[in-house]
Parts: sequence; C-alpha cells; structure tokens
Amino acid sequence: MAIKLYKSQLEPTAKSSNVENKAFVSMSEAASIGNAWKGMVQSGEKLYAKHLDIKTDNEVLEKTKEVMNGSDKFEGLSTTKLNASNMSDPDAAGKLYNDNWQNVFDNVNGSLSGKMAQRKFKNWMTKQNIQDVNAIKNSSTINMINAQRVNTLDHIETLKKTVIFGTPFESKQAADDLEVKLGSQKYAEIFGEKLQTVIKQTNNEIAFHGYKRMPYTQKEEVLAAALKDKRITKDDYLKLEKHFNTVQTTDNNLNKDNVSKMKSNLKDKGIIYTADEFNAAVAIATQNQDEKTLLILKQMATDAPIIQDLNTKTVAQIEEKINFFTTFKNKQGGMTVNEANELRISQEYLASLNTSLDKDLIGTAADKGLIAISEINFEDVLNGGDMSAFVEGATNRIAQAETASGYYKREVKYLTATEANTMRSVLKNADSAEQIISLTSGITKAFGVKSDKIFKQISKDDSVLAHMGGLVLMNDGVPGENVKLLAEGLIISKNETLAKLYKPTPTDIKDTNVMKKFSNAFVENSGALNSTLETATLIYAALQKNNGKTEFNTNDFEKAFMMAAGGTTIEKFGFDKKMGAFDEDSRENSVHIPPWLERGKFEDVIEMFKDQPKLFRLASSNDKLPMLDGENYTVAEIFAQDPHFVSVGNGKYKIAQGEHPSVSGAEEEYLMNSDGGIFVIDINKIKSEIITGIN
Repeated sequence: MAIKLYKSQLEPTAKSSNVENKAFVSMSEAASIGNAWKGMVQSGEKLYAKHLDIKTDNEVLEKTKEVMNGSDKFEGLSTTKLNASNMSDPDAAGKLYNDNWQNVFDNVNGSLSGKMAQRKFKNWMTKQNIQDVNAIKNSSTINMINAQRVNTLDHIETLKKTVIFGTPFESKQAADDLEVKLGSQKYAEIFGEKLQTVIKQTNNEIAFHGYKRMPYTQKEEVLAAALKDKRITKDDYLKLEKHFNTVQTTDNNLNKDNVSKMKSNLKDKGIIYTADEFNAAVAIATQNQDEKTLLILKQMATDAPIIQDLNTKTVAQIEEKINFFTTFKNKQGGMTVNEANELRISQEYLASLNTSLDKDLIGTAADKGLIAISEINFEDVLNGGDMSAFVEGATNRIAQAETASGYYKREVKYLTATEANTMRSVLKNADSAEQIISLTSGITKAFGVKSDKIFKQISKDDSVLAHMGGLVLMNDGVPGENVKLLAEGLIISKNETLAKLYKPTPTDIKDTNVMKKFSNAFVENSGALNSTLETATLIYAALQKNNGKTEFNTNDFEKAFMMAAGGTTIEKFGFDKKMGAFDEDSRENSVHIPPWLERGKFEDVIEMFKDQPKLFRLASSNDKLPMLDGENYTVAEIFAQDPHFVSVGNGKYKIAQGEHPSVSGAEEEYLMNSDGGIFVIDINKIKSEIITGIN
C-alpha cells in the first residue's frame, strides 16, 4: 500500500518552533571539536612514524641478507668471516675482515632510502663487526697456536730422525738439542698438559728405531736390551721380534738368490765374483745355518780358479785341454777326482761359450774381459745427434770386434745382441723416410766398408735394410735418389692401404722381362737377386705414389729394378747418362756394374785389361795374376779364351773359362789365386784409371 505525502509535509513552515537547530554549535562545542581534530592529527603522525619505522626496518633487513650473502660488487661477510677464521695470523685475519666490512658498508649504505635507514644499518653493521671480529680473533688465535704446535712437532720430528739416522756426531748434537727444547718453558707453553705425551712419544720412537736399525745377527742381544728398556712398550717389543725374524728370513732368501746368480754367472758366463761378495754370502748362510747354500759356495770356491783360467784361453786351447784329459790322462790310468771335476767344468764351459759366442760375440768377449766396450747410441744419429762421437765410437768398436773375432775364430760382428735388436726396432718403428735415411747413411759413414756387416747383422730377417746400406756404400757413402725412394717405399709398405695401391703384385712382376733379362748377373748370389727384387718393389711404389699412378707399368718397374741395383741417371753436356746397375760382358752375359761406370762401357773395361795387363793385376784380389790347374796364366792367355765375367759383388767378378755358370749342367772353370782361393777382379780398385781411359 502506498504512503501518501501531503504538501505540508514536503515544504518548510514559516512558523517558529521550540525544536533546537542542530546546524549551529556553541563555543564550548566548537572547542570540543577543535580538540578532537588535534587528537586525530597527532594520532595520524604517530601512525606515519610507525609506518616509516617498519619500512626502514624491512629495508635494513633486506640489505642484511645481501651483506651476509654478497653480491657481484662485494664478497659477503659470512664468507669473509669463514676465510678469516681459518687464518692463523689474527692481525691479518682482522684486517681481511675489516677491509671487506668497510667495502660492504660503503656499497650498501649509499643505496638506502634515507637517514633513518642509514642510521639503523650502521648500528647493525657495527654490532655485526664487533661480533664477527671477536669470533675471528678467537679462531685465528687458536689456529696460530695449533700451527705453532704443528711446526714445533715438525721440528721435533726432524731432530728425532737426525738422532736415529744421523752420523754419531750429528746424532749426539740432535739429542742434546732435543733434550733442551723439550725441557724449556717455551715448549711447556706451546703444548701445555700435552708436553709429557710429546716427550714420551719422542723417546719411544727414538728407542724403537734405534733397536730396529741393529743388524739381525745381534737379534738376541738387542731384544734382551729392549725388554729392559722402559721406553719400549710390550707391543714395541713384539714388533721388534717380528721385524728381526722377517729380516732374517728375507736376508736368507736374498742370499740364496744371490748365490744362485753368482753360480750362474760363474758357470755360464765365466764372471768371477769378488772376495767380498763371496765372504758376505758365506757369513749369511752360516748365520742362518743354511747348509745347502754353504755346500754350493764350497763347490764354487773349487770351480772358480778353473773357470778363471778358462777365461784366458781361446776355444782351440780349451778344446786342447779337454782332449788332454780325455786321451792322455786315461792312458795314464785314469783321472783323479779333481781332474775329473776340471774336465767336467771345461766341457760345460766350452759348450756355454760356443752358445754365447753364436748369440753375441761382442757381449761375450766383454763379459770375459777380452775387450771393454761402451754401448753405441744409434738413436743419437736418428735424432740428429753428435755424429763425430758416433764415428769415434764406431772406430773403436771395429777394432774391438775384430779382436774378438780373431781371438775366438768367429765371423766378425760389430754389434752386441742388444744393440742389434735396438737398431732393428729403431728402423722398424721409424715414421719418416728422413729418419731411415739418416740412420742408414750415419752407419755407412761411421763404419765405412764394414757397414755391410752391420746391416746383415740387424737385417737377418729383413734383407732390404742391408741392401739399402749397400746402395749408400755404392754411392760413396751418400744416399742417392734410389735410397730416398727406397726409404719412402718402406714407409708406404707400413700402410696396408697404400701398399695395396702402389706396390706391384707377384703376377705383375712375372709378366715383365726383368728376371730373364738380368738373372745372369745374380748366378752366384741368389740372395742379392731376392733383395734387389724386393727393393725394386718398394722403389716402384714410391715412384707410383709420387707420380700419381696406380696402374702397373713394365717400363717403370724395370727403371725401379735398375735403381735397386745401384743404377742412376746423371746429366752431362745436356744429355742423360745411364750409370751403374747392369751391363754385358763380351759374351753378352749380364753383369752388375758400379754406379760410377756408364752402361755400355763394360766391354771397354775388358779391352783396357787386354791392352794394359798391369791394370788387370792391380785389380786382382791379391795383386797377382791368376792360376788354372796349378799353372800361372798371363793376361793374354786369359782373354784368348774369351772368358765369362761372373758378378759376385759391387764391381767384383769371378772369371770363368768354359761354359757360363748359368747354363744348366755347365762345366765352368774358375781362375784361382796362387793362395788357393777363387781369383776375383775388383774394378773399384782401378776406378780412376778406368774413368780416365774410357773417356
């Protein structure tokens, strides 16, 4: 239902009313209102002040996190405190902390919003400084004291070791010094109540190690003394007892091994022990009541003089001695026990000597005291070392090796077995052609004409290396193009992929005319043919690789074969001249010629011999004319038969009458020397005369 409003109810009346007009207030009421307003303002100010206080507190709290943890501008105080606390110098630790504290304060304080925050931050930082510095001072002081204790203990340890291990004079000085220091007030302050423990441990270790260093032969006396020594604990005594038992057992075992080696050296190598070595072994065996070892030593004492005498004899003299005992003495009614022992030793010695000489002539001669050698360092040459020292060593070795060879009637060998193996390994593992050439030419330069035996000794399973040395010798000790290509070929051969790509196959070689064409030159030396062929395959591989070819070429292989035989090409007056390798004699047989002789000129050499008989004699192996069937031959008589020249080396030839040795079932007759050997012509002996004569 709607409420009706009348006009009188909507408009104000003009009539007065007794009702109080609330739009107007009295003075007292006004004062009350003013007081209320003032109170409200004061209350607002307090609220703002509280707000600002909380705000600055929060700001400072946030900054303290940064202060403690650090930022990209400074290291946090937590880390600085930790680092400083680990230091052993309080002053340095305090400075480290305070310097960073100031840096932190300067960085953070300027970033605060106002003076209230800065004041609060400063107060907090000051309290933190006092707290941290005190903690750092305590920690670093403790560290300093501990460090002093550690350093002092180290010093005590040094003095202690000097007492135990020093000379009598050093030991006495150190003991006196140690006694003074351990009894000093300073050490009492450093160690406090622990000083007595330090003293006790020090005296214990000195006593223990003093007893332990005594020889085990005095075991009983030492253990008795240790048992009475108050410085030695029960555990120490047991350790000493175990130590002496172990040392005795070990020493006895070592002595057995040593006596075994002495016996082996005496029996197998003829190496005589010294009197000191022998007496020491007897003393140890006696101490340990080792009867078996004492019996061995007794027999060695009997055998040593016999072996010492055998060391001075040649193989022939030893054989003569053995023959004396086995024939003469038996005829006289038999041998005494001592003579039978001497025979046994001599027989064993000879067998061992022969085996040793076969394995290592130089090493054996050195062991017997015949020569004194020093190892030749081939790696120096390989790595560009002192060549003069190498040559000097080689010169000495040649003399020593030939002395040993003559004394023992063995084929001369210039290297020890160890040196030969080392050199073989060095060449095998060379990773560049330059290294191979360097060593090969170095050996050739040092050993000269003897170097062929060096290469044969190291290349018993690898004829190519010996052949390489021969090529260097042919060229007056200078590596020619053939040697350089051969070295490159050796490197290629080590790479399976490259070898397959560039080396010729047996089928390729078979299809050539090389073997048939030059086989006569090798009729007296099939080994040279094989090494020349193998060398040729390596030279060919290098030529192919350098020329970028892979397809087999017969002409190129023949070129490689000629180079493998020492052939070269030189330019003279604008023309290429083919030198060395192969030529033909007057009977159209292939012969090998040295690198200094032009191909096609060998017949000219033969004509020179016919025209100048003196040259033929000068070129002979013994500077004399040959014989046949016991009769002297003149040069005219020799060449009247139109003989065959049969190659037996670089520029060296046998001379055969009748059929050539290469003919199946040939009945050749070789000219002989007056001393019974095969007559050999060496045209290298008259090289200058030939070069002058044919040009």
